[in-house]
Amino acid sequence: MAMFLKMAARPAIFIVNELRRRGMPTDDLLKEVALRRTDLADPEARVPYAAVLGLIERAAAATGDASFGLRLGASRDQRDSGLLGFVLLNSSTLMEALANLQRYFRVVGEGEEFEIERGGPQVALRFRETDPELRGLRQNSDYIAAMLVRACRDLTRKRVSPVRVEFIHRRPNQQVAYAELLGCPVKFNADWDTLIYTAEAMRLPVIGADNRLLKVLEDACKKILGPTPRKQDLVHEVRERIIDRLAKGTAKFDEVARELNMSSKTLERRLAESDATFSKLLDDIRCHLAKQYLKETTVRLEQVSYLAGYSEPAAFVRAFRRWTGTTPIQFRKHWR
Repeated sequence: MAMFLKMAARPAIFIVNELRRRGMPTDDLLKEVALRRTDLADPEARVPYAAVLGLIERAAAATGDASFGLRLGASRDQRDSGLLGFVLLNSSTLMEALANLQRYFRVVGEGEEFEIERGGPQVALRFRETDPELRGLRQNSDYIAAMLVRACRDLTRKRVSPVRVEFIHRRPNQQVAYAELLGCPVKFNADWDTLIYTAEAMRLPVIGADNRLLKVLEDACKKILGPTPRKQDLVHEVRERIIDRLAKGTAKFDEVARELNMSSKTLERRLAESDATFSKLLDDIRCHLAKQYLKETTVRLEQVSYLAGYSEPAAFVRAFRRWTGTTPIQFRKHWR
């Protein structure tokens, strides 16, 4: 069942205005996705994210334009993107602009998750819908990719293009203007929608950026987002889920990440911010649980092994010796 996520109405307004510019009616399309004109009166009003995705898909079908989302994104000026757009316009470099996009995206909505992968000669900006059920809809992915490529060019005032763009969706069976608007090779059927740039491009300065204004804009973003959740809260949540899953036999990192509505990389990064790792938390919990079972119960060693998340006693014994310097049987005898 799809998560009920919301975002600012601005993109929906942008879609409707494009349809009107083409002389096309919009009321029926809005009705199909359960939106009304009044919902779009304020660009900052929150509307269901799924409705926005449905609207852009239907708009593309109504126009018969296979490149609708791509062209729409390429026409998007960051000055028309509200507060977040001006944060990007006043970041010092392209890299900082993308980092701020990731940091403050929740100002405009909950529907997308972003990750930045740095290292080596390239930088990858990955994005996809937070709700797995909404992933793979082509027009929205094309729209965001083209909007970001246009933003990178506007910010640097250079015709900088990605090395490659990857999409979750399949290759379209119609001609789409990827080469014209993105200026690079395109790959399909990926795990994330991704823009890959050279590290050199990411160091380009944002022309006209005002650092003092950026601080004001960032303060406004932080007020909208509210207090930053305590990092330890996430560690506590992960621990709770590990304990719950171990009781059922296993605790897998990807499954815990999905339960928390995060990608694995996002969870890994956020745990690192708290000086924690999933493997260390899992190891500590297994050690604590094993000691409890051995001290306080008469459960057989095979069962303790299973309860600590091990499929066979031999692996458990090796881990226990690493934790304590002794064997489970010796440990239990000592406490008896």
